[in-house]
Amino acid sequence: MSQLKKLVNDKPLWDAFEAELEERIQSSYKTFSQTDDPMVMQRMQGAVHALTALKQLRLKVNANG
Repeated sequence: MSQLKKLVNDKPLWDAFEAELEERIQSSYKTFSQTDDPMVMQRMQGAVHALTALKQLRLKVNANG
């Protein structure tokens, strides 16, 4: 966990990581809204779920001491 603590507590690094996650989330939403393919929709929902979970990483790492 100590390596993750370094990432989540380095503000400039974390902010850059979080911005990248947000960009990918927005891209997934855009793809989701522009497709009629249920399989692609499901993949994009999964991607958004996973990326959102990564955005919560800071809270999880710091909560675990």
